Amino acid sequence: MESLQVQLPDDLQEATKAMIGDALNKAIKDVQTKNSFPPYLNKGEASAYCGVSRGIFNAWLKKYDIPTIQIEGVSRFRREALDGFMQQHEK
Repeated sequence: MESLQVQLPDDLQEATKAMIGDALNKAIKDVQTKNSFPPYLNKGEASAYCGVSRGIFNAWLKKYDIPTIQIEGVSRFRREALDGFMQQHEK
Protein backbone atom coordinates (compact mmCIF):
# COMPACT_ATOMS: atom_id res chain seq x y z
CA MET A 1 0.00 0.00 0.00
CA GLU A 2 1.41 3.38 -1.00
CA SER A 3 1.27 6.31 1.36
CA LEU A 4 0.41 9.81 0.30
CA GLN A 5 2.46 12.63 1.71
CA VAL A 6 1.31 16.23 1.68
CA GLN A 7 3.62 19.13 2.46
CA LEU A 8 1.88 22.18 3.93
CA PRO A 9 3.38 25.66 3.92
CA ASP A 10 5.24 26.45 7.16
CA ASP A 11 2.65 28.98 8.36
CA LEU A 12 -0.18 26.48 7.82
CA GLN A 13 1.79 23.78 9.64
CA GLU A 14 2.29 26.06 12.64
CA ALA A 15 -1.38 27.13 12.65
CA THR A 16 -2.47 23.48 12.50
CA LYS A 17 -0.15 22.52 15.37
CA ALA A 18 -1.47 25.44 17.43
CA MET A 19 -5.11 24.44 16.78
CA ILE A 20 -4.43 20.81 17.74
CA GLY A 21 -2.55 21.92 20.86
CA ASP A 22 -5.39 24.25 21.88
CA ALA A 23 -7.98 21.49 21.33
CA LEU A 24 -5.98 19.00 23.40
CA ASN A 25 -5.46 21.51 26.21
CA LYS A 26 -9.19 22.29 26.28
CA ALA A 27 -10.08 18.58 26.33
CA ILE A 28 -7.66 17.95 29.20
CA LYS A 29 -9.00 20.94 31.14
CA ASP A 30 -12.61 19.79 30.58
CA VAL A 31 -11.81 16.31 31.92
CA GLN A 32 -9.95 17.74 34.92
CA THR A 33 -12.82 20.13 35.69
CA LYS A 34 -15.42 17.38 35.38
CA ASN A 35 -13.41 15.06 37.62
CA SER A 36 -12.99 17.76 40.26
CA PHE A 37 -16.68 17.34 41.14
CA PRO A 38 -17.73 14.44 43.38
CA PRO A 39 -19.89 11.70 41.81
CA TYR A 40 -22.93 12.89 43.79
CA LEU A 41 -23.56 16.63 43.86
CA ASN A 42 -25.62 18.89 46.07
CA LYS A 43 -27.74 21.55 44.38
CA GLY A 44 -25.03 24.22 44.40
CA GLU A 45 -22.46 21.83 42.96
CA ALA A 46 -24.96 20.58 40.37
CA SER A 47 -25.72 24.10 39.16
CA ALA A 48 -21.97 24.87 38.93
CA TYR A 49 -21.38 21.56 37.12
CA CYS A 50 -24.04 22.52 34.56
CA GLY A 51 -22.59 26.01 34.30
CA VAL A 52 -25.74 27.86 35.38
CA SER A 53 -26.80 29.89 38.39
CA ARG A 54 -28.58 28.18 41.25
CA GLY A 55 -31.76 30.09 40.32
CA ILE A 56 -31.68 28.74 36.77
CA PHE A 57 -31.00 25.24 38.09
CA ASN A 58 -33.99 25.54 40.44
CA ALA A 59 -36.15 26.61 37.48
CA TRP A 60 -34.93 23.59 35.53
CA LEU A 61 -35.85 21.32 38.45
CA LYS A 62 -39.42 22.64 38.32
CA LYS A 63 -39.68 22.48 34.53
CA TYR A 64 -37.77 19.31 33.64
CA ASP A 65 -37.50 15.81 35.00
CA ILE A 66 -33.90 16.00 36.22
CA PRO A 67 -33.05 12.72 37.98
CA THR A 68 -32.69 13.43 41.68
CA ILE A 69 -31.71 11.16 44.55
CA GLN A 70 -33.74 11.87 47.70
CA ILE A 71 -32.68 10.39 51.02
CA GLU A 72 -34.42 11.67 54.14
CA GLY A 73 -35.00 15.09 52.62
CA VAL A 74 -31.46 15.42 51.25
CA SER A 75 -31.20 15.82 47.48
CA ARG A 76 -28.23 14.71 45.44
CA PHE A 77 -27.60 14.70 41.71
CA ARG A 78 -25.46 12.10 39.97
CA ARG A 79 -22.92 13.64 37.55
CA GLU A 80 -23.73 11.09 34.84
CA ALA A 81 -27.47 11.86 35.15
CA LEU A 82 -26.76 15.57 34.72
CA ASP A 83 -24.65 14.79 31.65
CA GLY A 84 -27.56 12.79 30.23
CA PHE A 85 -30.00 15.60 30.97
CA MET A 86 -27.79 18.13 29.19
CA GLN A 87 -27.31 15.79 26.22
CA GLN A 88 -31.09 15.32 25.89
CA HIS A 89 -31.40 19.07 25.33
CA GLU A 90 -28.55 19.31 22.86
CA LYS A 91 -29.59 20.55 19.44
